[in-house]
Amino acid sequence: MLRTRLIAGRTSGLILSAVFASVFTLASQVEVVLEPLRVDPMRPAPVTLRVPSSYLPTEAKRTRRGLPQPLVVPRGEVVNEPQSQRIVRAFERERRPPEGSTLTGIWISYFVIAYIFLAYLRLFTGGRGGLLRTQAGLLVLIGATCLAAKLLLLFTALSPFILPLATVPLWAALYFNRATAAASGLVITLVCASFLSFAMPVVVVYLATTLGVVVFFYDRKHSTHMLVAGTAAGLFAALALISVALARGNEIDVIGDVASLQGSILLSTIAGGMLSGVLGLLLQRIATAALGVVTRGKLQELTDVDHPLLRKMAREAPGSWQHARAMANLAEGAAAAIGADALLTRVGAYYHDLGKTIQPKYYVENLVAGELSPHDDLEPDVSADAIMAHVVEGVRILREGGIPEPVVEFAYTHHGTSVIEYFWHKYLESGNPKGLSDAAFRYPGMRPRTRETAILMLIDAIEAAARSVEEPSREKFEGVVQRVSNVKLRQGQLDESGLTVEDLRILQSTLIDTLCNVYHNRIKYPWQDKNDDEQTQLPVPGVATEQDVARERSRETT
Repeated sequence: MLRTRLIAGRTSGLILSAVFASVFTLASQVEVVLEPLRVDPMRPAPVTLRVPSSYLPTEAKRTRRGLPQPLVVPRGEVVNEPQSQRIVRAFERERRPPEGSTLTGIWISYFVIAYIFLAYLRLFTGGRGGLLRTQAGLLVLIGATCLAAKLLLLFTALSPFILPLATVPLWAALYFNRATAAASGLVITLVCASFLSFAMPVVVVYLATTLGVVVFFYDRKHSTHMLVAGTAAGLFAALALISVALARGNEIDVIGDVASLQGSILLSTIAGGMLSGVLGLLLQRIATAALGVVTRGKLQELTDVDHPLLRKMAREAPGSWQHARAMANLAEGAAAAIGADALLTRVGAYYHDLGKTIQPKYYVENLVAGELSPHDDLEPDVSADAIMAHVVEGVRILREGGIPEPVVEFAYTHHGTSVIEYFWHKYLESGNPKGLSDAAFRYPGMRPRTRETAILMLIDAIEAAARSVEEPSREKFEGVVQRVSNVKLRQGQLDESGLTVEDLRILQSTLIDTLCNVYHNRIKYPWQDKNDDEQTQLPVPGVATEQDVARERSRETT
């Protein structure tokens, strides 16, 4: 049985959300639940204590650069000021031990955040967001980011504005889309801001940083642009922080704050964005492993036609290899036209039909002129099984060859669950002797769940149909493209792909133009006209060196 990527559903969403909520309920309250982590103002603090500014009495409230400041007791320090001692004792006494209703409310809050996030991915971010690997991977990366932030807040006295929280949104924008990146940034903001009692400046900075990178990251082809996006997001967050201070009716001394360097709030905010870009660039291997995606460097390696699997296809199924190369050119241009991943689509086109190397003669493109087809001696249902086998065998060969799963996905989605119409109709014409339904003639694959795999599905059918067009013209190619697209739509093969009506319109226009350019009529050479008229063939020109040509031309000019 063909094993495809697992699709997430409501049940998996509930389970993942419950695990996420349980982990972060414990993480957010760990210093409250564990008595050894209690801060005694007369002893070195076991962890950093951050008393929210909203908890401080009026006479103890402090502002810095126009912003309210919490009371921070760094790890390992003793509180000497009497008023601060009273505040620390009262704060620790009030929140310990946490009440059951408090823990329940926190758990429900985290559960709702995670569940809405997963439901949003499943329903609104295209087909890939509905894959279990995508959802679990993103939740793991988001969780790791938030746990790292919690540890830094507990065991260091770093400014909360310097936390590199935009790394995961950068990865989501690079490997998926802006909608997924924005949703990831919102979850990170809510969870990490909850560690700091949702202080307004913190919420604003985290939102501006995690959502800002989504806006400023626009060059997916060069991952180094993450550095630019992170820096731009940090500057944007600093501007947002200044606006918060002004909105509170306070003046903020920008020059004085920046001049303080180590204690600068604005520089910490900018550094948080920059660190996000640096970590996003350096830790890409972690992201690709967690999300099940493939880097551009690996895709570039797979385009090498000297790859063993591509050599195998060129040697054992040369007609299918030429079909794959033609598809790659069409698919790459079509993907670029709608802003999809053109390189991934090209690679998918190269490898999608590798299963045809098992029984290449079952496929018409591998038959030489005058060679009989094996299907002439087979029953229609047997022929259909033989044709469908190339999907299963192709997936097996690709996985055994170590090809990344996003590329393997093209092999089991390029036909989706469509019917092999030729043999199904042939079987019906024979009177349906075995009482089979069309299910016996459907490919055992998965419908495309990305724009890239949907493009390949369309072009696989369009390119094959275009080869059979006699006396090519724009009107005939328009008919081919429209019919194939409408059939796939009617069969529901594109329902999960994320393609929009605008995407389809652009794809159809691009493919028609490309087919017209590829299959345009050409002027016959004189010797072809002679052959058609069964006249004496024209003489074949002889050998001539560059010197011979130059000498003859010089004679003509004289």
